[in-house]
Amino acid sequence: MTESLGNKAIKGTIWASIDRFGMMGMQFVVNLVLARLLAPSDFGAIGMIMIFIAISQVFVDGGFGPALIQKKHSDQTDFSTIFFWNCGVGVLLYGVIFFIAPAVGKFYDMPILSPVLRVFGISLVLNSITGIQAIRLQKSLAFKPLAAVNVLSYLIGGITAIVMAFYGNGVWSLVTLTLVSGVVRIILFYMISHWLPNLTFSYTSFKELFGFGGYLLCANLLQNACKNVQGLIIGKKFSASEMGYYSQADKLDQITSYSLPQVIVQVMYPVYAQIQDDRQRLISTMEMNFRVIAFVIFPILATLILVAEPLITMLYGAKWLPAVPYFRILCCGGIFVCLTNINYYAVAAVGKSRSLFMWSFYKWGMLLLFLIAGMNFGMTALMWSIVASHFNIFIVNAMLSRKWVGFPMMTLIKTVAPIGTLSIILTTCIFILSNYCITIHWGIQIALFFSLYMLLAYIFRFKAVQDTAAILKRLASHTMQRPS
Repeated sequence: MTESLGNKAIKGTIWASIDRFGMMGMQFVVNLVLARLLAPSDFGAIGMIMIFIAISQVFVDGGFGPALIQKKHSDQTDFSTIFFWNCGVGVLLYGVIFFIAPAVGKFYDMPILSPVLRVFGISLVLNSITGIQAIRLQKSLAFKPLAAVNVLSYLIGGITAIVMAFYGNGVWSLVTLTLVSGVVRIILFYMISHWLPNLTFSYTSFKELFGFGGYLLCANLLQNACKNVQGLIIGKKFSASEMGYYSQADKLDQITSYSLPQVIVQVMYPVYAQIQDDRQRLISTMEMNFRVIAFVIFPILATLILVAEPLITMLYGAKWLPAVPYFRILCCGGIFVCLTNINYYAVAAVGKSRSLFMWSFYKWGMLLLFLIAGMNFGMTALMWSIVASHFNIFIVNAMLSRKWVGFPMMTLIKTVAPIGTLSIILTTCIFILSNYCITIHWGIQIALFFSLYMLLAYIFRFKAVQDTAAILKRLASHTMQRPS
């Protein structure tokens, strides 16, 4: 059983990586082209209305996705029940969004937001149809078809959006990207899995799943409301252009802070759930996850902070330079973001969703306090308030992991501290060298950083080097033995 689960996890990691990095690559290229064709205010307009879409999407999922994964033996009745629930909630919430859209446009004093929100809101209905399909595949660690659906649907949506932007359709290009991708996902999911729900709705099944998922629903609701309220604050207090700069900086930061960690969490959450009764194995798996993520992500974040200005100029053009300081600050917060979900999903895997829910009041309440305080001192202070919130959330999730999983806080610190210290020292040295001693091209700065980083990590015998090498070796071996 152990070997079978290990093989599934390795295979899942391969395809989840293809999914995540394929999506990341396409999103990067599509966003790169759209940033050249569209104005910052177009991106800002979407950022302003995302709070309404994000909160509604949490209600559509209802926390049932993680509940279906956490339940060891979910059946067709479970999946069918949640499918109809999701669809019903999606249609209901779209009606609410359609009704409040004019008020949203009036609130921001931007009439265009009313029709944009009404059309963009259709994505809720589309996502409600495909949500259970994705959960079924994720639960069984079948990431190959999931990757195919995600990559192909975004590719088609991205091409459509670029064509629309080229012909001057502005913000509607971004709306079309989401809607076209959603429609294609529905078609591809059916073509790949041929899954259809039974015409049944089990109250018993719903009640059982809601017992776990209901707490995650409330926790995720608070999380998304508070995370997206920063878009509401920026759009209302500052401007659509400032919102656009923040949105672009956040997208670029997410490529590093979220991508690889999301691959690992996406694969490991079902694994955590299956080994939840073997705490020692769970703890050792988490420790390795922390080490590998920190070893890969910390130096990337450090180099991005180092070369942010020439990088953004090259990618998006000089009109996006105001996003540079926002991007650098968000990269600082990414240090905590990339690690926090390991603790969160480990706690969820052992069935402590109620504890996650109760603590979410504190975590996201503190975010609101940080935002309210920061907004009074300008955009830079607002960005640092977001970083402070990331640190606070990281600490809370680590404390919950210590309590419910048994993962010691000191073990976490000892695991990531050497990697973080090395990254900070190298960044500081190269910054001083290139700014006060000799002129060094930003590409050479990156090469110099990673050369020294790998050399010193090997000299000081970081265990993360062995862990990462072992994972890459297993991935390569598995790929050669079982070609797809």
